[in-house]
Amino acid sequence: MLTDGSGSGRSRIASTIDILDTTDCTPGSVMGAFTDREIYQLMLNGEVDPIVATTIEIADGLVARDIHRVVVDAFELYNPIHDLCSVMAGLAVERAQAATGRAITRYEYAVTQAPSGEGERLDLDAAAIARKLGAAHRYEELSREVDSLIARIGLDALHHEVLKPIETAVALPKLERKPFYETYGEERVAEGHYSTVIRYEPHFRSFAEKLIGACRS
Repeated sequence: MLTDGSGSGRSRIASTIDILDTTDCTPGSVMGAFTDREIYQLMLNGEVDPIVATTIEIADGLVARDIHRVVVDAFELYNPIHDLCSVMAGLAVERAQAATGRAITRYEYAVTQAPSGEGERLDLDAAAIARKLGAAHRYEELSREVDSLIARIGLDALHHEVLKPIETAVALPKLERKPFYETYGEERVAEGHYSTVIRYEPHFRSFAEKLIGACRS
């Protein structure tokens, strides 16, 4: 959890910890290390050093905990922080593998899209889907996003989880369409809520390239 999820003004850390507790998961050392606004400002300013340090801390954690599998957000061009997490995880895995000489399998999962048919699939029975939906709706700060996702992809898509192996090195895609976050940002600027729009080329891509260069140096 790279940020505290406070893009809308309210931290979601407490709700996230509740989910972790009910699923017997343990927070990592970088959980909620930044606010959403802090990450956006770093991107706009091209200040990559704090993210480099956090990526290295994640890599050190993979080594110390003898981690063999890492699951991360898919690169969906929906939210720049989700995509940044994808890049950071890939770089952390590279560093951990170089330090230990052992392979770490990297997977991605769909965050805002229906799961694809590719990868390792887990079909959920009625009890599991009930627990999943119950947890999702209990997460008050994400209630609108949950309802929107279900309306868009349908309940049937939530009856299975798919973890897609990532077999390629960290690479930034060439765009064939405008990212959702650019369109959304333009609307928010027009409404007076944002002062500027985070763009893929001048902001995200240049920021990520600096991050990649620093972590591989």
